[in-house]
Amino acid sequence: MTLLFGAVDRLSRFCGYAMILVFLLLVSDMMYEVVSRRVFNTPTLWAYDIAYMSNAAIFMVAAGYALLNNEHIRIDFLSTRMTARAQDWTNAAVYVLLFLPTLWLVGSEAVDSAWNAFLTGELEPSSPWRPVIWPYYGALALGLVVFGLQSMVQCARHVLAALGRAPTPLVRPGGNN
Repeated sequence: MTLLFGAVDRLSRFCGYAMILVFLLLVSDMMYEVVSRRVFNTPTLWAYDIAYMSNAAIFMVAAGYALLNNEHIRIDFLSTRMTARAQDWTNAAVYVLLFLPTLWLVGSEAVDSAWNAFLTGELEPSSPWRPVIWPYYGALALGLVVFGLQSMVQCARHVLAALGRAPTPLVRPGGNN
C-alpha cells in the first residue's frame, strides 16, 4: 500500500511542479498582450484564451498537489475542538460519503468531454480565435483524475490514522502533526 500511496504522491507532486511551467506561460502571455496592446496598439486574438485556459489548468492540475500538502482551505472552527482520531474519522466519512462520489461524477464527465472534444476536433465556440478545446478539457480532466487519486489516498490515510496504524495526514496548529 505504501508503494501505491507513494506513486500517487509522486504523480501529484509532478503535476504541481509542471504547473509552474504553465504559470510561466500565463505570465508571458499576459506580458506579451500588455506590450502588444499598449505599446504597439495591436492586441492579440489569442491572449485571452491562453490566459483563461492556462489559469484553469493551473488550478485543476495542481489540486492534488495542494491536497497532498494540506494547502486546501478548511473551516476548522469545529474540527479543531475534536480529538485527532475524531478528526480523521470525520474526514474519512466526508471523503467517502460526499467528496469522492461528487468528484467521480464531475471527473468522469470531464474525461468524456475531453475525449469527445478530441474525437470531433471541437473548437472553442465563444472565441474569435477558435482554438481546439480538447487540450483545455484534457487538462481539466487530468487535474480531476489526479485530484481524485490523491483524495482516495488521503481518505485511506485518515482511516489508517483513525485506526492507529499510521500518523494523521492533518497538519496541527503550529505545523505539527
